[in-house]
Amino acid sequence: MNWTDTALILLAWNTVVFAMYGLDKRGAKSGGRRVSEKTLLLSAALMGGPGALLGMAVFRHKTKHAKFRLGVPLLIIVNIAAAVLAVNGLKPAVQYQRITPEAAKSMIDGGNVTVLDVRTEAEFAAAHIENAVLIPDTDIRELAQSLLPDKKQVILVYCRAGVRSERAARALLELGYTNVYDFGGITDWPYGTAAAQ
Repeated sequence: MNWTDTALILLAWNTVVFAMYGLDKRGAKSGGRRVSEKTLLLSAALMGGPGALLGMAVFRHKTKHAKFRLGVPLLIIVNIAAAVLAVNGLKPAVQYQRITPEAAKSMIDGGNVTVLDVRTEAEFAAAHIENAVLIPDTDIRELAQSLLPDKKQVILVYCRAGVRSERAARALLELGYTNVYDFGGITDWPYGTAAAQ
């Protein structure tokens, strides 16, 4: 479900909650059918806080009851907190990780990793770590998704001295990659390199 669908669903639900407050006010004035206070508060708690608050204001309904006057704004805060948790809090925060060239070499020897060179094409042609994939750091946001489709793969990032590799590793994390390791610059790589044929 995308953001537009979610927003439309919340808008529709809050419209229903708003209407419930209107129906209950009409029932209170005419002595007709009422909506229970429990149902009104529960509807506000279930992401209907804005509709409930608007209904209270427009229909001047339940505004003298402390549990509504104080409870509905509090429930809106709870709604917002729940939405933030649903979007951000439930997925673990993936942190930037810097590792040593030795640790990177060990991971490469273990297999099933992608070594990513984020230098320029000319730098790559002069010397690169064997089997490395080239995506210049300036193109990482545009090319990563197509050249690195598996966001769970282990990616070891390097550049010349470590500045561009950090920038690229952080960009990959922002794009949703979860196993990104920056091992600095090729100048610190003691295990040999290859040159373009």
